[in-house]
Amino acid sequence: MNQLVQKRIAEKNRKNLQLLNPKLTLLDGYATFCAAARSKLITTDVAFCANLTPKWQAESGALLATNLSLLSLEAPGYSPAETELFRAFLNKAVLPGIEGIELYRAENQIGKQIKDVKVLPGKIDLDF
Repeated sequence: MNQLVQKRIAEKNRKNLQLLNPKLTLLDGYATFCAAARSKLITTDVAFCANLTPKWQAESGALLATNLSLLSLEAPGYSPAETELFRAFLNKAVLPGIEGIELYRAENQIGKQIKDVKVLPGKIDLDF
């Protein structure tokens, strides 16, 4: 699963923002995503972990990240108070506006036959 996530992120990395060392941990009904972010806008890499709920969109054959919430944010050079304020701002003002980020799209007919996806510790259960 993590190799797939790393491949998809590498395909989507842009010149202005790169996600490094992504790791997805599947838990009971949700997942935790951790990575480092590198941007030309800031001088150091920022590490973060976020909870998300994977949701299957059967009509398009896509797995979406919903209910995003930053658990932790580490920004070297910034005080813990500044980092916490920024994390709270992102959780309240930014993340709700980017609901439904596509994590994966099944490009074949088999993917479009999936009705639902259930996240279990360490695995995903597909419902056909």
